Amino acid sequence: MPPAPQTEREVLSITALTLRLRAHLEKQYSSVWVAGEVTGFKKQASGHWYLTLKDANAQLSAVVYFGVNARLRFEPHDGMQVIAGGRLSVWEPRGVYQLQVEALEPKGLGAAELALRQLKDRLRAKGYFERKSRPLQRFPRRVAIVTSSKGAAIHDMLRQFATRWPFCEVIVRPCRVQGEGAGQEIASCIRMLSELHRSRKLQFHWIIVGRGGGSAEDLMAFNEEVVADAIHSCSCPVISAVGHEADWTIADEVADFRAATPSAAVSHFTPLHDDVLRTFNEYGGRLRENMARRLQFARQTVDHLAARPALRRPLQRLRDLEQRLDDASDRLNRAALHRLAKVNEQLGAVAARLESLSPLNVLSRGYSLTRTAEGHLLRDAAVVQPGDVLRTRVANGEVTSRVETS
Repeated sequence: MPPAPQTEREVLSITALTLRLRAHLEKQYSSVWVAGEVTGFKKQASGHWYLTLKDANAQLSAVVYFGVNARLRFEPHDGMQVIAGGRLSVWEPRGVYQLQVEALEPKGLGAAELALRQLKDRLRAKGYFERKSRPLQRFPRRVAIVTSSKGAAIHDMLRQFATRWPFCEVIVRPCRVQGEGAGQEIASCIRMLSELHRSRKLQFHWIIVGRGGGSAEDLMAFNEEVVADAIHSCSCPVISAVGHEADWTIADEVADFRAATPSAAVSHFTPLHDDVLRTFNEYGGRLRENMARRLQFARQTVDHLAARPALRRPLQRLRDLEQRLDDASDRLNRAALHRLAKVNEQLGAVAARLESLSPLNVLSRGYSLTRTAEGHLLRDAAVVQPGDVLRTRVANGEVTSRVETS
């Protein structure tokens, strides 16, 4: 067909044409569902998500605005097969059409299940599941319970406390445990109790967080990240008691301890006061028996000591010791005198022998000893010369002489 005459031609600006196309697309495709593979996924600082959906022969740009993705339970990633619902529109600055996503779900896998897997992966990477359990007080004096005030769980737990351990003060912090916003309420209650404990305004030995049984959807509040954060940062031990024994939530993974049911949280972690009383009575009987035996032994020891003479007549014992000391002193003196006499006798004998061997005794029989002026004993006359001075020792003195001839 030939173009219209010049006078009938309508010339549109690019913006005007784009706006017409946008209006047409948004009217014709106000609600459309497509399936494809996610590629080029990006998160912007504004909170919006941008991605491309593609199949074997085509691709489609898509945007998930912040208000929409905040409601999603999972986060897409490149390579994920998804089903997206929304409306087609045109992004004027680039002149491209795009899908404004209003609903998104994984293909072949439930959104809730995928969201739970992703949340577990994030918490595991943060170390939430590696937390070491803090010890619980065996005889708690005050505990707190975070649960619904309308369910059967709170009545079961209070009845268990009254039956098993009525000495414990129980603080109940009621909150919603299912539905929109329940996770935020649970986390808020945990944080409030944690702050009371940390500030010592009201301290707890532990906190029970839980609810009775229900469907997987009913328990979803205990699978939220905000609840996991509150439990992990709690300043006192937390027991998770959600649903039945077969149910397992993220709260169970993060808490210090997990109970199969709310009732089990009380029965498993609190003592039965009848058993405690019976045990105390047994210990009391053993203590009395041990004290009686020790008292009997002490009495026997005292009687044995009292029978000793030293304790019956202490002065007599002292006098006996003094007398023994006097006897020992006398024996010592006699022994010393005897020893001294014997030594004197031995000394006299030695002196007599020395006297008999003395050269002076030989001199008394007429012998003499002659020495030179230098004091040498003279044994040979040839050693002296005329004029030498000699000294002769006799029995009663000494004679000095001079040699005339030799």
